[in-house]
Amino acid sequence: MLRSAVRRAGAVLGSSVDPRYAALRDKVDAAVEAHTRALADQLRCARGCTACCAAELTVCGVEAQAVQAALAALPPEARQAVRARARGGAATCVMLEPDGACVIYAARPLVCRTQGLPLRYPSSVVPVEAVRVRTPRGDVVVCPLNFETRPPTLEESLDAERIDTLLALVEHQASDGAAGGRRAALRALAAADDD
Repeated sequence: MLRSAVRRAGAVLGSSVDPRYAALRDKVDAAVEAHTRALADQLRCARGCTACCAAELTVCGVEAQAVQAALAALPPEARQAVRARARGGAATCVMLEPDGACVIYAARPLVCRTQGLPLRYPSSVVPVEAVRVRTPRGDVVVCPLNFETRPPTLEESLDAERIDTLLALVEHQASDGAAGGRRAALRALAAADDD
């Protein structure tokens, strides 16, 4: 039942997501898919691995709209379960089902779509303990469960700064240039979701 709900949510998203965000999401998904294929022997990410989900995420406005549309498309009992997790103070992401699946998988934020892969950031942006490879051209972070036999190369990494910059541009365009910067917590979106 949950899988069909996720498919319904994906169908709803096609019509309720800002088209600029949808285009960016599709480009990120294509890059993630290509990297995942190329690095399959180094990646251990799979359904049920929730190491990246132990976080309180916030999202920008265009991502919040996609999350809200996905929540609205869920069956009432699934929405109620998400709302209960949001109000109950879960230690992991409120969108995470007990079996390790993401209830809003089709609408998950860009940061969730890229997790596990090597991500390149400008030098000194991420905490030093998270850096797996440090180069003059940037720092690479990757889930410690991945790349167990060797460190990732700079060329194998996704440019996280570019993705973040493009998302900020889409958010700025979607808000018609209004002063942005407002973010919504996934927990708050789930707790506020009404049947």
